[in-house]
Amino acid sequence: MPTIRLHPNFPKKLQAFVKYDGRKKKAVQKTLRLFQKDSGHQSLRVEKLRGSDTWTIRVDKGNRLFFVWSDEGDTAIFFAVGPHDMYRKVK
Repeated sequence: MPTIRLHPNFPKKLQAFVKYDGRKKKAVQKTLRLFQKDSGHQSLRVEKLRGSDTWTIRVDKGNRLFFVWSDEGDTAIFFAVGPHDMYRKVK
């Protein structure tokens, strides 16, 4: 079971992402809980971005959470949330 840590800038990015949309906020919370319980769960659709250390998990059909693993490999550090194609900016 991985530990979840949030990058200091993540809360601000999350707030911008949900913008008064309770469904998005609940979806992110549910996704993080599932990831912590079972990081390999099929519905998360875990992907490693080619050519980087960044990984993503699925929040819903069009949005993903972006994270990197700590040097020890047991802590996922979440740093961004947004549309799937945001990966072009994150690399």
